[in-house]
Order: sequence, then C-alpha cells, then structure tokens
Amino acid sequence: MQVISSPRTPVRRSGGRRLWRLLAGILGILGMFAVGSVQNAQPAEAAGVQLIVTVAGADGSPAPKVGVTVADAGGKLLKATTGADGKATVNLTKSGKYGVYFDAATLPKGVGPAANPTIRATTGNISPQFTQISLAAGGATDAVTPSPMAAAPGSASASASSGAGSEKGDDQGSSRWAQVLPKVATGATFGLLLALASLGLSLIYSTTGLNNFSHGELVTFGAFMAYMVGAQIGANGWWAILVAAVAGGVFGYCQDLLLWRQLRKRRLGSMQIMIVSIGLALALRYVYAFIWGPDRLSIPADNDAFVSFAGVNLRFWDLMGSIIAIVLLVLVALFFSFTRLGKATRAVADNKALAAATGINVERVIRIVWVGGGALAGVSGALIGYYQTLQWNAGALILLLLFASVTLGGFGSIWGSLLGALIIGLAMDVSTLWVPTSLKYVVAMLIMIVVLLVRPQGLLGKKQRIG
Repeated sequence: MQVISSPRTPVRRSGGRRLWRLLAGILGILGMFAVGSVQNAQPAEAAGVQLIVTVAGADGSPAPKVGVTVADAGGKLLKATTGADGKATVNLTKSGKYGVYFDAATLPKGVGPAANPTIRATTGNISPQFTQISLAAGGATDAVTPSPMAAAPGSASASASSGAGSEKGDDQGSSRWAQVLPKVATGATFGLLLALASLGLSLIYSTTGLNNFSHGELVTFGAFMAYMVGAQIGANGWWAILVAAVAGGVFGYCQDLLLWRQLRKRRLGSMQIMIVSIGLALALRYVYAFIWGPDRLSIPADNDAFVSFAGVNLRFWDLMGSIIAIVLLVLVALFFSFTRLGKATRAVADNKALAAATGINVERVIRIVWVGGGALAGVSGALIGYYQTLQWNAGALILLLLFASVTLGGFGSIWGSLLGALIIGLAMDVSTLWVPTSLKYVVAMLIMIVVLLVRPQGLLGKKQRIG
C-alpha cells in the first residue's frame, strides 16, 4: 500500500476527530496494559548477567594475568584474572550498579588511570544483557553491549555444545542451523523496531520533502524518556513506552511549530533545510550527552527467556516489542487507507498545491505527520532501549540504517519501510555468522546498493517520471 496517491474528496474536520479518537484508543490500550501489569511488573533484577572485562597493553596486545575485582552496590567483591586473550569473565547474579577495579601490580606499563591504577576504572549500570568493558592505554574505557544472545555461555545449551567437542564434526550441520535461527530471531526483532522509526522518517519526507537527518535524535529522545520512567522512576515498562510515545509526539510537534514551519514560510530550499537538520542533530546529541552523560545506560528488565522454541530464546520485551511494532504498522496502514485525514495526507504527499486547492489544510496535515512521526520514533526508541543499552548517540548510530530501510523499501510506502527494515535487520545479524561483526553494516549497505541498481524506486516504491 502506497502512501502517495491523490483522493478526489476534500477533507473535513471529522477526519481530525477520527485521528484523535484513534490515538486515544491506542494510548488507552497501552494504559490498560500498564495498569493491569503494575502488580506483576517485570523485575528490575535479571539473572545470568555476565561481565567480560578486556585489558590491552599500550601496543594493543592482550594483557594476561591482570587482577580484576568487581564490586556491587552491597559491597560484595568478585575477583577474576585475565587469560591469554586479555579477558576476564565475571558471572553476576543480577543487573545493577557495579564498580570495576584493577590490581595495579599486575597492569602493563602505561595502562590504567594515571593518578592511581587501583581506583575504579569504570562504574555504572551493568546491562541485563552481556556487557563488555575494555581498558586500554591511559585508562580509557569503552562499554559495548552486543546483540542479545539466545544461549548464554554456561547455559545448558552452551555447556552441551562445549562438552561435545569430539563430536563437533558429526554435528556441524545441526550446530550451524542452531546458530542461524537465533540470528534470524534477533534480526527480525531489530528489523521491526527499525521499521517503526523508518516509517516516521518516510512520512515526513513524503509530506515535506525533508531528508531529516535529525530523525535519529527523535529515536534517542524516546529511549531516554523510557529510561527516565523505567529506570530512574522505576515504573512499569508499559508506562515507559506510553510516556515515550506521548513525549515523542510532543517533541515532533514542537520541532515543526518552532523550526520547520518557520523555514517553510521563508521558502528555504531543500538543501538548506537538510543542512539545518544536520546541525539540529549535532546539537541535540550533545544536549543528550550533557543531560544523561556519555556512558551507556540500561533500562531494568527481565533477561530470562519468555518464549523458547527451536533453540531460540526470546525475552519478554523482544516478543512484546515485535508485537507492538506490527500492531502500530497495521494501524498506520489502516489510517491512511480508510480515514479522511489519511487520504488528505496522501494528497499532500502527492501534490501540495492541488491538495490546498481542494480545501485541505496543508499545514495542519504536515503538523499531524510530525506528531505521528515523532510518536513512532519515540516508541521505537523505547523498545530499542529494552532491546539493547542506550547512550547519547544511539539514534545517530542507526540513522544510516533508517535511510537504508526507507530507500530499500521505497519512499512513501508503509509496507516498503517494513520490508526494507526487516531485510536490513536480518542481513546485519545473519551475516555475522560468516563475516566479522564490524562488517555487518557493510553487508546491509551492499544489499541496498544491489537492489537499487536493479530497481531504483525500491522494492515497493512506484516509478515516477521526472520532467
């Protein structure tokens, strides 16, 4: 279903009332989930957390036999020593705040905090997923959280595979398949979350012609709103998503009212407005870093498997996030197909002058699109915050993926955004079985380039004549 097409009937105010009723219904459903699950809220502590500490020398080589001590908020000390690969693994019983200390006598020369190598090298929230903290020359720290793993090292499935080393050759085919399925599951989950954000990006471009490079910051804003509600206030996850949706919509409204509408009135060119969006993105990133700090943050959630099938373990918010994304995408498609305001939005996307001539309030439609795009980005950011850790540049890191999803699926197409995001998500996760993780973005971009060489308008986009 394409967003871009022109209706023959003018829009009336009843379309606006239907939109607000639809939005009120969606928010009401989320609110009922929140109220109904307050008593059975997801626990803030998760079992099976594993901290991997990596120490490298000044030349970048692994540093073995380095003493590591991990202290939790209660003062309990857990000790470990790095191996030949420079890594030490500490098994934790729950997520939360931890401090990581290093034994000064065992550190390589030039590594560690300059003042006192025995002080904390890093401190903060350990993610309910597997978290890696690296210590390099000069004491610099870098916290990285990979994609959620289906089978944790030390779990039953992992122990079985490591204990059957002599039979690895016989079971190579089945083990490869066991690796593919979890990658497909996590790739599809991440793809659905990308689809929500990329849909808002596509709608804004269709109605305003703006390639919004600050759209990633709308996603980051939603993630931080969910973090404030879920982690700092300690409210239920459904409340966090609800607040992120409302705050994202308000932020989109304010952006259009205070900035983009003023630029449209001055008839700035698309290139100038795009440059403004790049500047806004940079400004917002550093505002986020100033408010929430540069460290990675995590929203407390249950890390245990909620659904298990065929060797795939999905956590609660992996499953619920996918369901929420699918429901919202279907509702948006129905809105554009069966409501007057949806048809008016398609008319504005097709031809603003003609839409205005038929009685459509173009500025009002654009404002509503900004509200909807911001709300979708807010929900996407909140769900991504439950999927992985978040930080000040989280949206910037996925911005290229959002543009790739929209371009691959076809600008202006709702189902195109979904299809493109799913392809990008699956390509990134599944490709790590054969290529280094650092190259997964390259694989996704190569797929997009190949598809566009064959079909320039995208998989579900329409050909448009120029001139």
